[in-house]
Amino acid sequence: MDPVRSANQVACLRFLADSDEAQTVGVISAETGLSRPTVHAVLDDLLEAGLVVSTDPATVGPGRPARAFQFARETGLVAGVDLGPRGARAVICDLSGRRVGYTELQRDRRAGVSLIQRAIDAAAEQGAVDAGRLRAVGLALPGVIEANGHLRASLALPELVGLPIVETVSQDLGLPVAIDNDIKLAALAEQRGGAGRGYSDVVYLQIGHRLSVSIVLNGVIRQGRHRLAGELGAQRGMRWTRNAQRGQLIWTSHPSGEAVLSAAAAGDAAAQAEIADFCAQIAGRIATVLLVVDPEVVVVRGWLAQDSDALLRPLEAAVEKELLFPERPPFVASALGREAVVLGAVGTAFDQFSSDIYGIHGYPSPWSRITHDVERTST
Repeated sequence: MDPVRSANQVACLRFLADSDEAQTVGVISAETGLSRPTVHAVLDDLLEAGLVVSTDPATVGPGRPARAFQFARETGLVAGVDLGPRGARAVICDLSGRRVGYTELQRDRRAGVSLIQRAIDAAAEQGAVDAGRLRAVGLALPGVIEANGHLRASLALPELVGLPIVETVSQDLGLPVAIDNDIKLAALAEQRGGAGRGYSDVVYLQIGHRLSVSIVLNGVIRQGRHRLAGELGAQRGMRWTRNAQRGQLIWTSHPSGEAVLSAAAAGDAAAQAEIADFCAQIAGRIATVLLVVDPEVVVVRGWLAQDSDALLRPLEAAVEKELLFPERPPFVASALGREAVVLGAVGTAFDQFSSDIYGIHGYPSPWSRITHDVERTST
C-alpha cells in the first residue's frame, strides 16, 4: 500500500481511538491536518475494513446533518497469557487496548499447553466477549525461549521443554502467537507503560520466589545472540544469596519474602536486618549489571507495592557502596506489579502482529491503554 495512504489511515484511526465520542469529518480534518477529501477517502477505507462505524447523523447548526464516525474498538480482540508453574493469567483487550476480560486459573492435573486455551476462554467469559473475535495472542513462559518459539530450558515448566509451543498453540487457536520469556515481557511492559515509561534503557529486577533480571535497551528487549541476556542464574555455582536453594529464596525471620518485607515496613528490627543483609548480598551482582549496561532506571518488583520503600532504600544504599562513580540510576518500584507479565504478553502481540490485527500498516500498539487499568497493590 502507498505509505502516504497508510500514514493517513493511521492518523485518522489514532484520533478516533483517543476519542470517546463519534467525530465528524470536519473535526477529524481539523485535528489531523488532513483535507476533507482525504479524510473522506480514509474513512471509506476504514469503514470497509470494519475499523470504524458511522453513527446516526447529527445536525450541526443549520443545514443538512453531518455524519459522525467512531472507532469500532470491539470488532477485534487480542489476548495475553502468562503461563507459570502455579497456573495462568489471561487478559483480553479490544483494538484500543482497553481491558475487556481478565482471569486467573490455578494449575491442576490438566496443566500445560491446554491451560492457555482454558484461560483465554475464561477471560472471555468473564468479560462477556466473543473469543471468536480474537486476532492474535501473546504468550509468556518462564525459561529460555528460542527464536523459533521452542522452550529450550525451564526450571518452572520442565514438562514443556523442547516442545514447539508456538506451533501447537497457534494451531489450537487458529491465531498468530507471539511468545517470550515472562521476565523479559514484564520488563517491556514496565518500559512501555509502567515505572520505566519515558526511559529507553531499563533494567528490571524481580524479587519473588526467585531473583530475575531483564534488560530493555533502546526500547527493545535485549535478547543476546543465544537469547540468554539476563539469565544470571545460568552461571554454574552462582548463588544470588546464602538463603537461595536451587534458586528459591528461603527466609528466616518470617515465612515468606512478602511477610518479611511487610514486617520490615512496619518496623520489625529482625525483618529489617534480614532485608538489609539480603540487599548487601545481591548488591555486587546488581552493580555489575549496572556497570555493563549503564541504564537510565532500575525498576524493582518485589511483593507488596505499599511496602516497596522498605526494600528500595536498603537496596539502593547497598548498590551505591559497590560503585566507584557517583553516577547511578534511580531505583523505582514496579508500577504494574503482578500483572506486568501478562500485560507484556498482550502488548507484544500487538507489536508483532499490528498489520494482521488492524489490517493497516504502521498502526502503533496501544501500550498506554493496555497498562492503564492495573491493580497496583501487589506483585
